[in-house]
Amino acid sequence: MKKYLAALSATALIGVAPYALASSTDLTVTGIITPAACSPSLSEGGQIELGKIPSHTLNPTSDTLVGQNTLQLTVACDAPTLLALNAIDHMAGTSINYEAFGVGLTEADEKLGGIILRVNNPLADGQRVEPITSPDGGASWEHWNVLTPSNLLSFAHHLDLGTPIPLKDLDTQFSVLTHIAPANGLTLNDDQSINGEVTIEVMYL
Repeated sequence: MKKYLAALSATALIGVAPYALASSTDLTVTGIITPAACSPSLSEGGQIELGKIPSHTLNPTSDTLVGQNTLQLTVACDAPTLLALNAIDHMAGTSINYEAFGVGLTEADEKLGGIILRVNNPLADGQRVEPITSPDGGASWEHWNVLTPSNLLSFAHHLDLGTPIPLKDLDTQFSVLTHIAPANGLTLNDDQSINGEVTIEVMYL
């Protein structure tokens, strides 16, 4: 019995020795888990033409609504996804209030007006949902239907307005309200272009 154990031990030692002396190589596994891809689109290619607006029709002491247009926004995702809309103002610094997007400056560097983007009748996967907004990058949410330059906008069930819900297909109206500042504060000696440009992007939460 002792010889058998010795032989077994010797065999084990002979088997282990080559592995101890062999060279080695590493195996590395890497990858990235990505959210489902979502694609936003606006009807009419996102283009709104207000035409010519006679300066004498502008209110001298208060804002004038010169455009009230409706576009359809759709977002299509590969799978149900937690998302928010973020808006980038390409005319930042020219808006007449914090909720609006800029439309440019007059020749005297006066803020010409602003665009308000309001969400109406949103549907997520065919079901009515409520718009909610976050002023702090998604840390907290409240019921509100205006997409502003500084807030995120997402969608929630009406029974829980503090929590965004995952969705696959979003379909909502976008009311685009264009205002011009009081005419008494604007230098309008020549034709004045109204130039508003906003990029709406999908952010994954």
